[in-house]
Amino acid sequence: MRISRWVMVALFVVSAVLVVEAQQPRQGGGFGQVNTTNAVLSNKDLQEELKVTDEQKVKFKGVTEKQTAAFKKTMEAFKDAGGDKDKLKELRESGQKDGEKLNEEIKKVVEETLTSDQKKRLAQIDLQAKGMRAFSDEKIAKDLSITDGQASKIKGVMEEYAKDSKELGFGGGGGKGGFDKEKMAENQKKREKLTKAAMADIDEALTAEQKTKWKEMVGAPFDTAKLRQGFGGGFGGNKTKTKD
Repeated sequence: MRISRWVMVALFVVSAVLVVEAQQPRQGGGFGQVNTTNAVLSNKDLQEELKVTDEQKVKFKGVTEKQTAAFKKTMEAFKDAGGDKDKLKELRESGQKDGEKLNEEIKKVVEETLTSDQKKRLAQIDLQAKGMRAFSDEKIAKDLSITDGQASKIKGVMEEYAKDSKELGFGGGGGKGGFDKEKMAENQKKREKLTKAAMADIDEALTAEQKTKWKEMVGAPFDTAKLRQGFGGGFGGNKTKTKD
């Protein structure tokens, strides 16, 4: 199935509003960093991992409905814009501003609703989702006591990864604005190998003590790919599939 370029732009606009973490730099292609706080609202796998109760889900209802409304509003505006580049640019800019405002509200609700244990686990999963990006966070680097020499090595690994990942592109288009699903899947597998290799290189740069500390910070492994199903489950309805 071929998806026109303007439909892909629409998806990027919506993701900017609701699921990507704009503050994080991108490492190559892809949709960007999944906002795990937003995903708590409707991602079944994440809710199950955090043991979110029915009572807590009810408390999420207000901002979840706002997410749904924001999604519909964005899609309707995009349809009205057609292929007008200026209007699309304006939509992206306004979408980012609206998204930041909504994200702050979601963050507050989630913070007030989750228990301390749930927030601790969410923080661990967030680090797992960020992967190597976490090491560029000043607070994380400080907690791990990363030296200047280590920081330089890690930066080099990340830059090399970004270069190799960028060469893969997003989906390896199908020509004339088309979309090659098989090529995208192939590139994603290659990107996953690059990520695994980069994380291994970063791990080698850490001391035994730092490695132990990092394992404590990320906690038990969680399949972060589940966070991206349905674009992070952040569009109001639950897009996450627990089974194929």
